[in-house]
Amino acid sequence: MEQSVFGLHFALDPSTLPPSLHLSKSSLTVTHHGVTHPTPSSKNKNRKSTMSCDPGDLLHVCADVVIARGQYYWEVDVCNSSIYRIGVISSDGSVGWWFQRQNLSFFAVYDGSCEPLCTVPPQIKTIGVFLNIGGGTLSFHNPLTQERLATLPTCFSPAGVLPALGLGHGKLRLCCGLPPPPHVFLSKNSAYRGPRGSCRGRWHGEVPFQSVRKVIQKFEELASSDSDSGLVSNFGSSCSTLASLPDAGFPPFPSGHTGQEAVAD
Repeated sequence: MEQSVFGLHFALDPSTLPPSLHLSKSSLTVTHHGVTHPTPSSKNKNRKSTMSCDPGDLLHVCADVVIARGQYYWEVDVCNSSIYRIGVISSDGSVGWWFQRQNLSFFAVYDGSCEPLCTVPPQIKTIGVFLNIGGGTLSFHNPLTQERLATLPTCFSPAGVLPALGLGHGKLRLCCGLPPPPHVFLSKNSAYRGPRGSCRGRWHGEVPFQSVRKVIQKFEELASSDSDSGLVSNFGSSCSTLASLPDAGFPPFPSGHTGQEAVAD
């Protein structure tokens, strides 16, 4: 593993590879062999190789690096795959944060939730992943249109997380060593909208930023005009709530981050 201001270089770890997945010599491409919908069995004793969430269970392979701090970006070419997961997993393998595709449906999987996504065009070929450990977010992007697909808010463990790829069909190709592109900080949401009937979660991305900004400005006015009444404390907790919204339109911005740090496993 290398540390670089130009991006983090890592590969997929063969020791976490389940039998139904094949790794290329470069350890950057994983291909699925076998049944399309694997299910857990008594023969699969490697907990790190399975992760359950509707719809279906997908076997996955982890990267050879543990990221415990900093901000990093990488991309995954999905190569016409129709069943896959892209994201990160905790160092003990117990928790995962994923962008998931199941045929024509897309999902955000995080903190025990599986939310449908209507912002992803079905013909998408590459997924950009931006991990912000300090900001507590994992966001997914369309590099072609430079639009954000989803942002998962969370609180990562101090032990760090591992990039991971889950696959139930086709192949995935990892592209790392990339600097975070400017568009991951610009809050431009995907303009694509899928069928309304299938997406009733929080991922429509239709809350205009102007409305959110007015709420924040109102709190600021109240806090400055009547700080003795305790509104300053309330304002702080309200801002915390607003910042935790996944699609409020303003992901955490870096403050002077010119480099990145990681901890190798």
